[in-house]
Amino acid sequence: MPKPEVSVLMPTYNDAKYIGSSVKSLQNQSLQDWELIVIDGSTDETPEIAKRLAENDSRIKYLREQRSGQLNALTYGTQFVQGNYITILHSDDELSDVMAFDRNVAALKGSSYDGLFSDLVMMNAEGEVTGRTRAVQALSTFSPALLLLRAGSNIIPDFFFITKKTLGNVLSSYMTWNMPYWLRFDEKSVGTLELKKTEPWYKYRVYSENYIRSEVGKFETANGCLRTVLEISQRIDLPFLKLQRLLTRTLKTRARPLFKHKPSSPKHTQEMMKYVISSYFKRTPRNVYFEGLLGFYSNFPSNRSIELHFEEKDEIFLGKDARLFFSLMEKKRLPVICKHVLKEAALGFGNVFVNGEKDYARARDLLKFLNLYAKIQIK
Repeated sequence: MPKPEVSVLMPTYNDAKYIGSSVKSLQNQSLQDWELIVIDGSTDETPEIAKRLAENDSRIKYLREQRSGQLNALTYGTQFVQGNYITILHSDDELSDVMAFDRNVAALKGSSYDGLFSDLVMMNAEGEVTGRTRAVQALSTFSPALLLLRAGSNIIPDFFFITKKTLGNVLSSYMTWNMPYWLRFDEKSVGTLELKKTEPWYKYRVYSENYIRSEVGKFETANGCLRTVLEISQRIDLPFLKLQRLLTRTLKTRARPLFKHKPSSPKHTQEMMKYVISSYFKRTPRNVYFEGLLGFYSNFPSNRSIELHFEEKDEIFLGKDARLFFSLMEKKRLPVICKHVLKEAALGFGNVFVNGEKDYARARDLLKFLNLYAKIQIK
């Protein structure tokens, strides 16, 4: 059986009302050589609707996956993709027009681009177009610095259309760690994928039940933005931080920040992390996560040291697990190791000592999820 041209990933959770119209926008495409991979964790009637759609269209693969969160669903779905190009379509959104895939494939075929991005067409609950959210005109060497000045707020939509060879970067940056998919990290520097801006292909539905409006949605967004700012700030520094932030508010996505290729100063790191929190919450939520985080950066940098000892059963969270973490935190069922680190974080620490390589890796991932910047050393 020949491989499809385009693989479409559709994570869905309780979208019975909209999933039919979302799939219909795909089935109406002039380019019919696609596959749809539905990853479903719903508790409503969405599974019955999705299974029926799959029974009537052999291009649709239905997967039942109940691990918490959209990013876990996407990660699971990637192992089934076969297409030359990979994109995402949320089950409450739609493709903008019937030529969307034809245009995108034509724009990438034979080029050296890693993928495409565009402005985002906005629609309301009834599917009526209400406007457009503008993305930057192009990604550049200034783009990571612009993210810092915008408190980690993305400058292009997360709805990617990429070549298959680019999937590894998207899997690492976005699906695993909940940072913009177009960021490309190595140990000491940060760059971007080679993306081309094209005509809009995606319609995003804005309505009262949007996940992003929920408390867990806001937590997940803030957790990812904090990580984005922290990871970039370990690689570049922004002189005249407050002045540049003011200019960015005026120039918005047209800003060209001044930056240096070196880690941000401790003062700038402290300021930026607090700025992210204040940008996403009028009143900081009262929970152990933010109490630990604010305490940590109020005492940053700290010379205090702690030791971490991991048990085999200790659960370590990655960026894609923010929804699960939030649920456990709300139920006061966080793993003991998480509660311990957050309690220590409230006092501040700069050095973490562990036993062996395995614990080093677990401490690295735990601190990265919690957005705590400290030096980890093996005793």
